[in-house]
Amino acid sequence: MFIGLALYSFVGTLLGFLVGLLFPALSFLMFFLIMASSTVLPTLIGTRMGLQAKGVQPSTRLRGLFLPAMIYGAVEGLSATLIIGLVIAFSVAVISPDLLQQNEVSDLVLQYADTPWVGPGMLSLVVVFLSVCSIRASLLVPITSASIGRDPDGLHYTPFRHFRASFGPLFGLTIFSYVGMIAMHAVLIAVLILSGFAESLHADLLEFGDMTQGTATIRPLWSLLGLFFIYMLIGTWAFSLQCAGGVLGYLHLRDSGPRLSDLIEANQKAAKDPKEQSAPRMSAEDLRALRKSRETGNR
Repeated sequence: MFIGLALYSFVGTLLGFLVGLLFPALSFLMFFLIMASSTVLPTLIGTRMGLQAKGVQPSTRLRGLFLPAMIYGAVEGLSATLIIGLVIAFSVAVISPDLLQQNEVSDLVLQYADTPWVGPGMLSLVVVFLSVCSIRASLLVPITSASIGRDPDGLHYTPFRHFRASFGPLFGLTIFSYVGMIAMHAVLIAVLILSGFAESLHADLLEFGDMTQGTATIRPLWSLLGLFFIYMLIGTWAFSLQCAGGVLGYLHLRDSGPRLSDLIEANQKAAKDPKEQSAPRMSAEDLRALRKSRETGNR
C-alpha cells in the first residue's frame, strides 16, 4: 500500500505539473486533490480490509476508492485550513502591535514564547489538535461505508451519510491514536539519545547527504532504513487503530438497525398496497443492493 501511495503521489504530481503548463490555474487544484486524497486513501483501504476480515464483502472495486478519497480528503484539508486560519487570525488580533513590528524572527519567537503568551499559544495548539481529531472522527463511519460502496443498512453508499456516527468513542480513539503516536516517537528519540545511537545516525545522515551529491559511494545505510521502518510501523499502528474504530462503528449501525429482509419485505408489501406507506420506498437499485448484501452475508 505504501508503495502504491508513493506511485500515486508521483503520478499525480507529474500530471499536475503537465496540466499546470496548459492551465496554470488548475495546477494548484490538482496538487491539493492529490495530496488530500493521499491522506484518506490509506484509511479507505484499511477499513475495507477490516470489514472483509469481519465477513463483509465490498460492492465496489479498489479503483472506486479514488473519488471518495478526493472528496473526504478535500473536506478534511479545507476544514483544517479554515480552523488553523481562524486560530492564527485570533492570535494576531490579541498580540500587541509592538510584538508584530519586530523585524528579527528570533526576537519575535523569544517574545512570543515569553510567559504571558505560553498559555494562549498552548491553548491554540490544543484547539487545532482537537478540531482535527473531531473532523476525522466525524468522517470515519462515512469513509468506512465508502470503502465497500454500501451503507450499514445495506443501501447503496450515500456520501456523508452517518456523519458523526459513534462520535464520542471515535473521537476518543482518534485522540488516543495521535497522542500514542507522538508518545512513541518521543520514547524512540529518548532511547536513541540515551543509548548513544544518535551520533551514529548523525554520521549516516551526513554520509547520505554526500551520496546525494555524488561524493560518496552509494551503499545501504541500515541504521537509517531501520529507523524509517520503525517510524512507518508507528504511523501504521495509529491509522490502523482509526480504521478499526470506523469498522466497529459501521458494524454497530448494521447490527442495531433493521434487518435487510424486513426492509425488503416491507417495501414489496408497500408496492403491492399503495395505502401501506409505513416503510420508506426504495429504488430498484437499492433493492438489488439489499439482496446482494443479504446473499453475501449468508455465505
